[in-house]
Amino acid sequence: MKDKIKEFRLNITIPAIFTMVIGILLLVFPVESLATISKVIAVIIILSGVFVIVNQLIEHGVDNALGIAVGMMILIVGIWLFNDSGKIISIIPIAIGVILVIHGVQDLGMAVEAARAKASNFWISFVLAAVNIVFGIICIGAAFQVVSLATRIIGIMLIWDGITDFGIVHSVRKATGSVVDGTITREEDI
Repeated sequence: MKDKIKEFRLNITIPAIFTMVIGILLLVFPVESLATISKVIAVIIILSGVFVIVNQLIEHGVDNALGIAVGMMILIVGIWLFNDSGKIISIIPIAIGVILVIHGVQDLGMAVEAARAKASNFWISFVLAAVNIVFGIICIGAAFQVVSLATRIIGIMLIWDGITDFGIVHSVRKATGSVVDGTITREEDI
Protein backbone atom coordinates (compact mmCIF):
# COMPACT_ATOMS: atom_id res chain seq x y z
CA MET A 1 0.00 0.00 0.00
CA LYS A 2 2.85 2.34 0.87
CA ASP A 3 4.43 1.81 -2.58
CA LYS A 4 1.09 2.49 -4.26
CA ILE A 5 0.71 5.78 -2.39
CA LYS A 6 4.33 6.71 -3.13
CA GLU A 7 3.78 6.08 -6.86
CA PHE A 8 0.49 7.98 -6.76
CA ARG A 9 2.20 10.96 -5.08
CA LEU A 10 4.89 11.02 -7.76
CA ASN A 11 2.26 10.86 -10.51
CA ILE A 12 0.59 13.95 -9.04
CA THR A 13 3.72 15.91 -8.04
CA ILE A 14 5.31 16.05 -11.51
CA PRO A 15 2.15 17.32 -13.27
CA ALA A 16 1.65 19.77 -10.37
CA ILE A 17 5.02 21.37 -11.12
CA PHE A 18 4.21 21.43 -14.85
CA THR A 19 0.80 23.05 -14.34
CA MET A 20 2.27 25.69 -12.04
CA VAL A 21 4.91 26.64 -14.63
CA ILE A 22 2.30 26.80 -17.42
CA GLY A 23 0.01 28.77 -15.10
CA ILE A 24 2.72 31.35 -14.37
CA LEU A 25 3.49 31.71 -18.10
CA LEU A 26 -0.20 32.14 -18.92
CA LEU A 27 -0.59 34.70 -16.15
CA VAL A 28 2.44 36.78 -17.12
CA PHE A 29 2.37 36.34 -20.92
CA PRO A 30 -1.23 35.43 -21.85
CA VAL A 31 -1.32 36.23 -25.55
CA GLU A 32 2.23 35.08 -26.30
CA SER A 33 1.73 31.83 -24.37
CA LEU A 34 -1.46 30.97 -26.21
CA ALA A 35 0.12 31.78 -29.56
CA THR A 36 3.11 29.56 -28.75
CA ILE A 37 0.94 26.72 -27.47
CA SER A 38 -1.24 26.85 -30.58
CA LYS A 39 1.80 26.79 -32.88
CA VAL A 40 3.18 23.78 -30.98
CA ILE A 41 -0.17 21.98 -31.30
CA ALA A 42 -0.24 22.76 -35.03
CA VAL A 43 3.30 21.41 -35.46
CA ILE A 44 2.30 18.21 -33.62
CA ILE A 45 -0.65 17.82 -36.01
CA ILE A 46 1.64 18.43 -39.01
CA LEU A 47 4.12 15.83 -37.74
CA SER A 48 1.24 13.40 -37.16
CA GLY A 49 0.15 13.83 -40.78
CA VAL A 50 3.70 13.27 -42.02
CA PHE A 51 3.99 10.18 -39.78
CA VAL A 52 0.73 8.72 -41.15
CA ILE A 53 1.86 9.30 -44.75
CA VAL A 54 5.33 7.80 -44.20
CA ASN A 55 3.89 4.89 -42.22
CA GLN A 56 1.37 4.13 -44.99
CA LEU A 57 4.07 4.31 -47.66
CA ILE A 58 6.40 2.00 -45.71
CA GLU A 59 3.73 -0.56 -44.81
CA HIS A 60 1.61 -0.55 -47.98
CA GLY A 61 3.49 1.44 -50.60
CA VAL A 62 1.29 3.53 -52.85
CA ASP A 63 -1.41 0.82 -52.81
CA ASN A 64 -3.20 2.34 -49.81
CA ALA A 65 -4.42 5.60 -51.29
CA LEU A 66 -7.01 6.03 -48.52
CA GLY A 67 -4.36 5.92 -45.75
CA ILE A 68 -2.16 8.38 -47.62
CA ALA A 69 -5.17 10.66 -48.21
CA VAL A 70 -5.96 10.63 -44.48
CA GLY A 71 -2.35 11.57 -43.72
CA MET A 72 -2.53 14.38 -46.29
CA MET A 73 -5.74 15.73 -44.73
CA ILE A 74 -4.13 15.72 -41.27
CA LEU A 75 -1.09 17.47 -42.72
CA ILE A 76 -3.24 20.11 -44.46
CA VAL A 77 -5.27 20.74 -41.29
CA GLY A 78 -2.00 21.14 -39.34
CA ILE A 79 -0.63 23.65 -41.85
CA TRP A 80 -3.95 25.54 -41.86
CA LEU A 81 -3.97 25.69 -38.05
CA PHE A 82 -0.33 26.80 -38.01
CA ASN A 83 -1.15 29.68 -40.34
CA ASP A 84 -4.39 30.54 -38.51
CA SER A 85 -3.52 29.80 -34.88
CA GLY A 86 -6.56 31.72 -33.65
CA LYS A 87 -8.64 28.58 -34.25
CA ILE A 88 -6.60 26.65 -31.71
CA ILE A 89 -6.49 29.55 -29.23
CA SER A 90 -10.26 29.35 -28.81
CA ILE A 91 -10.02 25.62 -28.00
CA ILE A 92 -7.14 25.88 -25.48
CA PRO A 93 -9.26 27.14 -22.55
CA ILE A 94 -11.60 24.19 -23.01
CA ALA A 95 -8.69 21.74 -23.02
CA ILE A 96 -7.21 23.33 -19.90
CA GLY A 97 -10.63 23.21 -18.24
CA VAL A 98 -10.80 19.49 -18.96
CA ILE A 99 -7.31 19.08 -17.43
CA LEU A 100 -8.43 20.95 -14.31
CA VAL A 101 -11.50 18.73 -13.95
CA ILE A 102 -9.35 15.61 -14.37
CA HIS A 103 -6.87 16.88 -11.76
CA GLY A 104 -9.78 17.67 -9.45
CA VAL A 105 -11.04 14.11 -9.80
CA GLN A 106 -7.50 12.81 -9.09
CA ASP A 107 -7.39 15.08 -6.05
CA LEU A 108 -10.70 13.55 -4.92
CA GLY A 109 -9.01 10.15 -5.11
CA MET A 110 -6.16 11.42 -2.95
CA ALA A 111 -8.70 12.96 -0.54
CA VAL A 112 -10.37 9.55 -0.21
CA GLU A 113 -6.93 8.05 0.57
CA ALA A 114 -6.38 10.78 3.17
CA ALA A 115 -9.77 10.01 4.73
CA ARG A 116 -8.96 6.26 4.80
CA ALA A 117 -5.60 7.04 6.43
CA LYS A 118 -7.51 9.14 8.97
CA ALA A 119 -5.54 12.29 8.15
CA SER A 120 -6.38 15.26 10.30
CA ASN A 121 -8.59 17.76 8.46
CA PHE A 122 -8.94 15.42 5.48
CA TRP A 123 -12.12 17.29 4.53
CA ILE A 124 -9.92 20.18 3.37
CA SER A 125 -8.61 17.90 0.60
CA PHE A 126 -12.20 17.31 -0.53
CA VAL A 127 -12.87 21.07 -0.61
CA LEU A 128 -9.67 21.78 -2.55
CA ALA A 129 -10.51 19.04 -5.07
CA ALA A 130 -14.03 20.44 -5.49
CA VAL A 131 -12.61 23.94 -6.11
CA ASN A 132 -10.35 22.52 -8.84
CA ILE A 133 -13.35 20.86 -10.50
CA VAL A 134 -15.36 24.11 -10.30
CA PHE A 135 -12.42 26.03 -11.80
CA GLY A 136 -12.33 23.51 -14.65
CA ILE A 137 -16.04 23.88 -15.30
CA ILE A 138 -15.75 27.69 -15.25
CA CYS A 139 -12.82 27.47 -17.65
CA ILE A 140 -14.82 25.33 -20.07
CA GLY A 141 -17.89 27.56 -19.83
CA ALA A 142 -15.98 30.82 -20.34
CA ALA A 143 -13.77 29.54 -23.16
CA PHE A 144 -15.26 31.60 -25.95
CA GLN A 145 -15.31 34.90 -24.08
CA VAL A 146 -12.41 37.31 -23.84
CA VAL A 147 -9.39 35.02 -24.36
CA SER A 148 -6.75 37.25 -22.77
CA LEU A 149 -8.70 37.62 -19.52
CA ALA A 150 -9.67 33.95 -19.56
CA THR A 151 -6.01 33.04 -20.09
CA ARG A 152 -4.93 34.99 -17.01
CA ILE A 153 -7.69 33.34 -15.00
CA ILE A 154 -6.62 29.95 -16.35
CA GLY A 155 -3.05 30.77 -15.29
CA ILE A 156 -4.25 31.47 -11.75
CA MET A 157 -6.29 28.25 -11.79
CA LEU A 158 -3.30 26.19 -12.93
CA ILE A 159 -1.11 27.72 -10.22
CA TRP A 160 -3.86 26.94 -7.68
CA ASP A 161 -4.10 23.37 -9.05
CA GLY A 162 -0.36 22.82 -8.63
CA ILE A 163 -0.31 24.26 -5.12
CA THR A 164 -3.32 22.23 -3.99
CA ASP A 165 -1.82 19.06 -5.49
CA PHE A 166 1.30 19.64 -3.39
CA GLY A 167 -0.83 20.26 -0.29
CA ILE A 168 -2.92 17.15 -0.76
CA VAL A 169 0.14 14.97 -1.48
CA HIS A 170 1.80 16.36 1.66
CA SER A 171 -1.31 15.63 3.71
CA VAL A 172 -1.49 12.03 2.50
CA ARG A 173 2.26 11.53 2.93
CA LYS A 174 2.06 12.88 6.46
CA ALA A 175 -0.91 10.68 7.32
CA THR A 176 0.53 7.53 5.74
CA GLY A 177 4.07 8.21 6.91
CA SER A 178 3.19 6.96 10.36
CA VAL A 179 1.86 3.65 9.02
CA VAL A 180 4.47 0.96 8.34
CA ASP A 181 3.16 -2.45 7.17
CA GLY A 182 -0.17 -1.93 8.91
CA THR A 183 1.44 -1.13 12.25
CA ILE A 184 1.01 2.36 13.56
CA THR A 185 4.27 3.77 14.80
CA ARG A 186 5.21 7.11 16.20
CA GLU A 187 8.21 9.10 15.10
CA GLU A 188 9.45 9.18 18.68
CA ASP A 189 9.56 5.37 18.78
CA ILE A 190 11.77 5.22 15.73
